[in-house]
Amino acid sequence: MSTKRRAWKGDWPKVQVALDLIRLEDALKIARAAYRARVEWIEAGTPLIKSEGMRSLKELKKALPAAVIVADMKTLDAGAIEMGMAYEAGADIVSISGLAHDSTIKDSAKVRDRYGRRLMVDLLITSSPVIRARELERLGADIICLHTGVDEQKAAGSSLRLSPALRNLARTLKIPLAAAGGINPRLAPKVAAAGVKVLIVGGWITGSKDPFKAAVELVSSLRGIGAKKA
Repeated sequence: MSTKRRAWKGDWPKVQVALDLIRLEDALKIARAAYRARVEWIEAGTPLIKSEGMRSLKELKKALPAAVIVADMKTLDAGAIEMGMAYEAGADIVSISGLAHDSTIKDSAKVRDRYGRRLMVDLLITSSPVIRARELERLGADIICLHTGVDEQKAAGSSLRLSPALRNLARTLKIPLAAAGGINPRLAPKVAAAGVKVLIVGGWITGSKDPFKAAVELVSSLRGIGAKKA
């Protein structure tokens, strides 16, 4: 079992913009605007990767070499192959599915070790998120993501909730907890105060008429929220 993890540098919390778009041109425009607003983590969302392939990661890294580039692969199988593809294309962090078999998680962690990058594991649709998160931590994950998906938000009529599971995970995991699901400037400070280290923001920024202004508002909402060293 691989547990080789590099120490984190910098302050928490971090904001990650999820570029769940289809056109690379649109993604690059929003990524640049968000980065100017001090959004440090830039995610090539699953739709973008499916539409534009590994080119999306290469171009994001080329455009913003100092940013942390996240590849939301949602890998369920063939972890070693897909992790290698994403890292070779410039991803600093690759996100895979927590529903994957343990051997897929282990293989992904081995490739992560070889490249010296990071591995995020997403709990989307996981039936027992707290139990699975602890298993994933032992299997070698660097970050756990508690995720309320877009379709789930539509069906339930609500976004990410400050649930006991979220607070429990933030308190008990030794690795950083990320959260995604309708985060906006009103919700962001509450999520960060609950212990979430990485706030993944999609529609608030990507769906805005002015992504730069939306990103500034989101980042500004977190000022004074536990800027802890990693």
